[in-house]
Amino acid sequence: MIWLVAIGSTVSAFWILVANAWMQHPVGYVIRGGRAELSDFWAVVSQSYAILTFLHTVMAAYVLGGFFVMGVSAWHLARGQHVDFFKKSFNLALIFTLVFTVLTIVEGHSHGADLYAKQPAKLAALESHWQTSSRAPMHLISIPKLDNSGNAFEALPIPGVLSLLAAHDLDATVVGLNDIPAAERPPVAAVHFSFRVMVALAGVFLLAVLWGLAKRRDIENQTTYLKVLPWLIPLPYLACEAGWLVAEFGRQPWIVYGLLKTDAAASPVLGTQVLVSLVGFIVVYALIGILAFWFMARMARKGPEF
Repeated sequence: MIWLVAIGSTVSAFWILVANAWMQHPVGYVIRGGRAELSDFWAVVSQSYAILTFLHTVMAAYVLGGFFVMGVSAWHLARGQHVDFFKKSFNLALIFTLVFTVLTIVEGHSHGADLYAKQPAKLAALESHWQTSSRAPMHLISIPKLDNSGNAFEALPIPGVLSLLAAHDLDATVVGLNDIPAAERPPVAAVHFSFRVMVALAGVFLLAVLWGLAKRRDIENQTTYLKVLPWLIPLPYLACEAGWLVAEFGRQPWIVYGLLKTDAAASPVLGTQVLVSLVGFIVVYALIGILAFWFMARMARKGPEF
């Protein structure tokens, strides 16, 4: 049953992300009568944006699952419970998580290179890059202005790194936000800081699995590591949410990139209706989240059933 759920979820994720990728980079369509109609199904499902988005999302989910298993295993090992079982589950999850953490980071870099060609405004917002330039620098510290007009502060530039990461060429020209009309810029601060959170957490994940790899043979005696690891369980959830904020805020002000703006796609409903719907969603999903957390925590504390 668990394999059917996993396969079904993956297939569902593929089609959801294909649709989202089309909104990010529309291909395989024609405009007839003021609406977009599908003209090339294969172009839609096989475009690089769709494939890279699918891979990044699924591999990030694998990292999340891996840290969950590692964290639960560490919790039991720290208490000396079912040591043989949880040492095996920890080591299996450790290798799994290490592989997919590295693959997610590498694939994320490929996704960034795809943005260079297809969504230059989003790429510029990721690094809060304002001046179009060759050998574009990456600033280790940058704070965008909230009015979307530039950086309030920036420091520690590394020349050429943004060009190298985006185009694999130190001399490549990277478009800056100043050359993008103000009305077509994404909310830079939201995109930039969400991206920094995601990247920083990826670094934390890599360090955590490397630490575990170094201590895996004697993991049941690594008290500090075993106590820290369960606290990392929420972080992959945060990283995934940050990634989605990058994707969706970075697309703004477009709902279909370059074709249809978000304000033009808004439904003509009353503000009170929107508010009631929003409150309803928050309440329902908060309850679902609380119940899910309670159930998972209960099952995790029980340990294995032989």
